[in-house]
Formats: sequence, structure tokens, C-alpha cells
Amino acid sequence: MKAVVTSLGSRSVLVHADGLGEIRCSLRGHLWEKSEEETRPLAVGDRVSLNPDLTHGEDQCLEGVIEDVAPRRNRIARAPAGSRGAPGKRDPTKRGPGGGSAGRRPDQESGGRSRHTAAGKVQVIAANIDQILVVAALHSPPFRPGLVDRFLVAAAAEEIDVLLVLNKVDLANHDDERSVVEPFQQAGYSVIQTSTVTGEGIEELAAAMASGIHLLVGHSGTGKSSLLNAVAPTLSLTTSEVTAHHGRGRHTTTHVSLLPLPAGGWVIDSPGIREWVLEGVSPALLARLYPGFGEIPHECHYGDCLHRDEPQCALRQAVEEGLYPEDRYACYLRVLADLQGS
Repeated sequence: MKAVVTSLGSRSVLVHADGLGEIRCSLRGHLWEKSEEETRPLAVGDRVSLNPDLTHGEDQCLEGVIEDVAPRRNRIARAPAGSRGAPGKRDPTKRGPGGGSAGRRPDQESGGRSRHTAAGKVQVIAANIDQILVVAALHSPPFRPGLVDRFLVAAAAEEIDVLLVLNKVDLANHDDERSVVEPFQQAGYSVIQTSTVTGEGIEELAAAMASGIHLLVGHSGTGKSSLLNAVAPTLSLTTSEVTAHHGRGRHTTTHVSLLPLPAGGWVIDSPGIREWVLEGVSPALLARLYPGFGEIPHECHYGDCLHRDEPQCALRQAVEEGLYPEDRYACYLRVLADLQGS
């Protein structure tokens, strides 16, 4: 029987199987042996094969045993805390709007390393994702372009479509919205502006999530749970306010879950993230995938240009000529330095 993982517990896994609904499963021992590089042998969104026991446990939930896991189409993973300079997974020769990419692995280039780092195992947030919804706010908490860019790069490296959701627009003025939104729209990303107070953008967001599996990511306090409650009130997710003394949100979602939506799609709700260490992305890959660079890096004199201090760099020239925003370039340099551990 085929099923999809919807939630992970300390000793069991919940899956959803068409026609049977929710089944609590244990795992065969060989699956644990396969998780040498990951914190868990499974992730939410994994497709699995199982033998169901068509009897009910004490809580009336069907039970079964997971026998095998299907190969993943993609994954979003978080590097171990404290690790830097994680290797790239793909070295694209081209990219389209929203981050599509294809090509050979950058770890085949000089400077590449094994995906398994000495710092520890990677944490796979979710697998087999159709679209990532990056939720951000202009105020309460303030917009963090570096964190948003990291999510966009991670999505591009895995060839996952992206929708940027700018929430709490009722707290911002039009000029603030335009200054944040325009660079991402010009880079080819779709942007929806939303407010759970006024209802702006909620119907558009619901339509964008009507089919497939969607992963919600974003800084703590940006209103991810509130947005999901607006799109699907039956979910009744817990929400909280941003604390005034440091402008950060509290974690209201404590674990990753795959939830059904009324229109037929599924959403993976993840805990709010304050820091994100890119996994599977080398400096060389970052230099090709960064949001808004487009075709500019193709004009650099050196094919492995990192756009930092190399001579005849087309990107730095574009910044000097006002063809690429200076603040966006400064953000890239911060992410690059983070990857390089400098």
C-alpha cells in the first residue's frame, strides 16, 4: 500500500493513505540504517510503502509498518547548527523565474565536499514539495531580506517553484511595499500581498494552494499560522503576537505537519525560523542562483567568479552602473560570507 508521511513522532510515524485515511506506523530496521546523513530516516512528504494492520490501536487509529521509501523528487533540508560552506547539490547552467535550475553538481568542481559534514547530520524539513511559500512581513517583525534570499536559493537548488507572500500589509504604507516587492518581481518571482485583518490576498493565496503540496516557511511571527487559518478555518492553528521588546515572534508551530486544505491541496506547516544555514549550497552555486542575478554572471570574465573581488566581474560592474541594486548586492555578500565562514 502507498501512503504519504504527514507527521513524525518520537517512536512512530503518521501517514495518509487514500481510502483509509490516517495510519500510525512503525519502521523496519533497515530504514534506520539508511539515515547516516540525516537526523531521521523519513521526512514529512515522503512517499512510502507499508503493510497495514487493519486493526485499530487504543485511540482507534489504524496501524501499520513502513517497508520502504520511494526516491524523493526534492527536499528542503537545514544544515547542522554551526556549519558553514555546505556543498552544492546542483550546478545549474540556467535558471528560470521562481528558481528552476538544472545541471551538474558543484561538488564535482574544485572546492566541493561531501554532503555529510563533520558538524553533524542534516535536518530534512520536508520532501516532494510542489511549491514553497516564503512568508515575510514588512513590520512586526521587520522584513529580513537575507533570510528570504536563503529560502529562495534553497528552493532554486532543488528546482522547486516559489511564491513570496508578503503578509501584514495593513501595517505598511505603499512605498514600503513597493520597495520590497519590486526587486523580487523583477527577478521573476510571484508575489502575493496579504492581510488577515483586511482579507487582502487571502482568496488569491487559497487559489494558489488549491492543488499539490506546499511548504510554508518564514521568520517567527510573520503570521504563517494566521494565514492558514484564514485559508482553511477548520485547521484552527494556534497563533500569537510578536513581542514588543525584541520584535520577534514566538514559535506557535512546534513540529512539521502535512495538513489537508479544503480545496484539495496539502500544506506543510513548519516552525518559524529565525536563522537558516543553507544545506547543499556551495559558494559557487550561490553565485549562480542568487535572486535577481539572472544572466549577469554569464558575462563575468571567470566562469567560477564569486562576484566579490574578482577582476572583470560583470555583476560588480552592473552594481556600479546602477543596473543591479547596491543593497541587494550587499545582502548577497553577507550570505556568501556566511557560507564561507568568514
